[in-house]
Amino acid sequence: MKMNKRISIGLRWLALSSLVVLFAGCSQQSKGSSKSNQSHKIVLYSNSLSGGRGAWLKKEAAKAGFTITPVSLGGGDVINRLVSEKNKPVADVVYGSSQFGFTKLQQQGILKKFSVDWQKDLASSDNQGNGYFYPLTRQLIIQIADSKTAKQDLPTAWSDLTTSTAKYKYMVPNKTGINGQTNQMVIANILTKYKDDSAKDGVSPKAWPAIKNFFKNGKQFGNPQLFSNPIAKKESTISYTFSSDLLGIKKVSNFDPQIINSTDGSPQVIEQVGVVKKSGDTKNAERFAQWLGSASTQKKIAKQFHTWPLNKKAASAIDPKEKEMLKDIKVTNLDMKWYNKNINKWIQKISLNYFN
Repeated sequence: MKMNKRISIGLRWLALSSLVVLFAGCSQQSKGSSKSNQSHKIVLYSNSLSGGRGAWLKKEAAKAGFTITPVSLGGGDVINRLVSEKNKPVADVVYGSSQFGFTKLQQQGILKKFSVDWQKDLASSDNQGNGYFYPLTRQLIIQIADSKTAKQDLPTAWSDLTTSTAKYKYMVPNKTGINGQTNQMVIANILTKYKDDSAKDGVSPKAWPAIKNFFKNGKQFGNPQLFSNPIAKKESTISYTFSSDLLGIKKVSNFDPQIINSTDGSPQVIEQVGVVKKSGDTKNAERFAQWLGSASTQKKIAKQFHTWPLNKKAASAIDPKEKEMLKDIKVTNLDMKWYNKNINKWIQKISLNYFN
């Protein structure tokens, strides 16, 4: 009996020891799995997540095996946030800001060089990031009005909105909205007429009375999801928006837009994607950028949100109506070096002097 009892106790200890080892192994496996899952999570900074884009992108990315945390910011704020976080980066991928902003990030050493399979499907004139960022979509920023508004009641140029006399009822950004990429491009487009590289802020003194008039005579608004909202609410006759919003205005704001083809040109933004340089493995971030710019993904985005993809294999998804609306638009070729050197100075001066 004593021998049987000892054997029984020994077996119990053996079983207990096995369980301890088993649970310890499970614990280590769980930790490893958790760490693995954590490494596959992507923090995405973007100014192109409004209007349902963020939720849609998160869902589609999950289908492709990516867990993204989208952080929605204005285009100017995206760049400034990344610069401020340079030494302790939070974002893994940045998407949607312009060639102007991405060039600044590259010069600051914030982006990591990487390659994508679809580079060969881009026009060389569009692909100017030297492997640090890649173009995804083209956006034109154009003035709009309700199609019922008579053309003689509309401006023919952006400069018509900078005269001392208030002739038109139009939208301008407020102190919050000025940090958005679209609004900053409008400001640069107006200021390009006064470009003066010898001036400390890049423009001649005549620029600032024009900017003062622009804000004084305009209706100041924040940064609505659709820039067409002030027209829909009868708070302004004229607004501006980015081109991918044009075909959605009828549905969301309940009016048919007409485009004002400004004689002094309209600014163009090439939205880009890049990978943030940080310690550790960035391969998953690179794979996400590869997936985002692929022809199949860009086709889906174009069909869902009326974007204009620059991947030649996705060009068939561009809406013919949008092509027709934009075919005659005069484009302003803004000086990138001039813009990046001075944009923060302009925004600071405007914020301090020209808001209600």
